[in-house]
Amino acid sequence: MDKRNHDIEETMSQFDQPLSDHLETTVAQFLQYLGNSEDIEVARFMDLPVPFVVVHFQAMNNEEMISDMINSPMIKIQNQQSDILIKEPSLLFSKIEGTKSTPLQTYKDAIENMIHGNVIVFVAGVGYAYAISGLLVETRNVDEPQNQTVIRGPKEGFVENINVNTSLIRRRVRNPQLRFKTMTVGRSTQTEIRLCYLEDEVDKKVLNEVIRRIESVRTEEVYESGMLEELIDDYGRKHRWYSPFPVAQVVERPDTVASEVQEGKVAVIVDGTPFIIVYPMTFLAYFQAAEDYYQRFDFASFIRIIRLGAYAISLYLPSLYIAITTFHPELVATDLLINLAAQREGIPFPAFIETLLMEVIFEILREGGVRMPRTIGPAISIVGAIVLGDSAVRAGLVSPAIVIVVSLTAISSFVAPAYNFSISARILRFIMMICAATTGLYGVMFFSTVLLIHLCSLESMGKPFFSPIAPMNFKHHKDGFFRFPLWVKNVPFLRPWIQHKAKKENTGS
Repeated sequence: MDKRNHDIEETMSQFDQPLSDHLETTVAQFLQYLGNSEDIEVARFMDLPVPFVVVHFQAMNNEEMISDMINSPMIKIQNQQSDILIKEPSLLFSKIEGTKSTPLQTYKDAIENMIHGNVIVFVAGVGYAYAISGLLVETRNVDEPQNQTVIRGPKEGFVENINVNTSLIRRRVRNPQLRFKTMTVGRSTQTEIRLCYLEDEVDKKVLNEVIRRIESVRTEEVYESGMLEELIDDYGRKHRWYSPFPVAQVVERPDTVASEVQEGKVAVIVDGTPFIIVYPMTFLAYFQAAEDYYQRFDFASFIRIIRLGAYAISLYLPSLYIAITTFHPELVATDLLINLAAQREGIPFPAFIETLLMEVIFEILREGGVRMPRTIGPAISIVGAIVLGDSAVRAGLVSPAIVIVVSLTAISSFVAPAYNFSISARILRFIMMICAATTGLYGVMFFSTVLLIHLCSLESMGKPFFSPIAPMNFKHHKDGFFRFPLWVKNVPFLRPWIQHKAKKENTGS
């Protein structure tokens, strides 16, 4: 890999040569550097007072727009003002309206601009080329998010175009302090990244840490924000490689990103994906949804408690069933215990194997439903779960009680608004089942203690992941387990204290 990186850097360094004012020589050398690839479109206009050549990638740029905004205007201006342009060819672009042109001095600049989707124009008698932006092929229209849907609230979601995503945030945060910082990651892909934050609200330590980690990334390719998240997160470091918990929020909704940016967080926008990364993140924030703020605070708080309870069910229910039925039957009421014993009569497997078998079957059904075509995926998953569950009970492989336990666990795992966070419960559930099968409730309690200590040790870009619980921060509890009324932050005697605390935290004093 090091040799490959060195070869790429050496190749790019040989492009760092000044452009010639001889048109044909410059264009020929430029195309040779790009290997005369067959997807390059070259339009030559040599029979004019000031000859020029337009070069672009066919699949990346709109040819009709190039003709209307570059070719036709340049020909028309030369027919009208040929005498002036012959004496000073560099005035050609200053007389064209509606396009943004950037002068390029070297072949390296021209190549980098072209692979980022710009149109390159070479003009005779000028020792530099021009990069014309804004003529890309149209991408997917702004539509409703596929994963983070709401009943009440905006229906717009991010798309794969970084410029469109930037505009969606700008439309919601009309603040002159809103900043976008552009960076590039990936030697081969040259993926464009933009950091979004409010200059007067952002935590400077978090911002500097995000910039430092992105600049330290050494990779050939970044196609999606998930790849960048893994590269800049603490994954791979000695204290984080084993953690199943994500420490970044993945957002598909512009209104959510706008709200997070207003709170002083940093959004990382990656070109080519509709999923935006937000830092820093906390444990309780994974149970918050955009819809919580579009409904009454009492109902939103109730739903948030339901989410927390559902996550606990998805994590603990199978383990508790194994521990109680295997080691602690005295904790169950006599009538229920007799009923469970009657159901398990004739079952050839112990409770652990029975639960493990059903959990694995459901995970297979879940993944199969996700990968199947959308028209038949949900139907196959539902029918498969019903048929397999009923058949397993009738065949005497599992008891009816375990079907209820696994079904409730599966439904609860879908309640968390963040899909990447619900995966942690799916992984930890199997580890906790092993602990319950070995030492019963003592194993569950031991693993829970280890899990709590681990959560308290995690950080998200230098900020405690388990805040505001550890360390305890009463101010942030107004949007933790419960969603306080929106007017709380506007109470006269609370406003100065809240503003003072926020400013103190951001400055690190």
